[in-house]
Amino acid sequence: MAEIDFGKLVSRVLARMDDTESNLTGGESRDTGKALQHYKQALVEEIREVFDEADAPTPPAKVCTRCGAVLEGERRFCTQCGVSQTEEAPGDYLERMLAKDVGMTPDDPRFKASVARFREKNPEAWDALVQMIAPPVKA
Repeated sequence: MAEIDFGKLVSRVLARMDDTESNLTGGESRDTGKALQHYKQALVEEIREVFDEADAPTPPAKVCTRCGAVLEGERRFCTQCGVSQTEEAPGDYLERMLAKDVGMTPDDPRFKASVARFREKNPEAWDALVQMIAPPVKA
């Protein structure tokens, strides 16, 4: 069982009590028995929500597609190596490395045309190269 923050629980219960009080109908506000029943139901629901939230599994940390550093929040770039974290990042990284190896820039029209031809004629080979540098998919 997960650990529950007592202060959070009390705050949420008190807030739900205030909300429940403002939502009592005319009949419930005059009949203490009905009002008490309404309060009990609302408090049980709020306490259950707090426990359910505490028991909910935390999502696995996202890691950089290049260096494996843990990414904070929804970052678009790794704070360690600076690589973009889009789905296209491994392919973009591969293009930059290939351009560097042949002494060109990734923006060079001749290089772009060569890569486009290779990707068009050999899509399986390109995908295999990208998969070699992409992080493994976790099940």
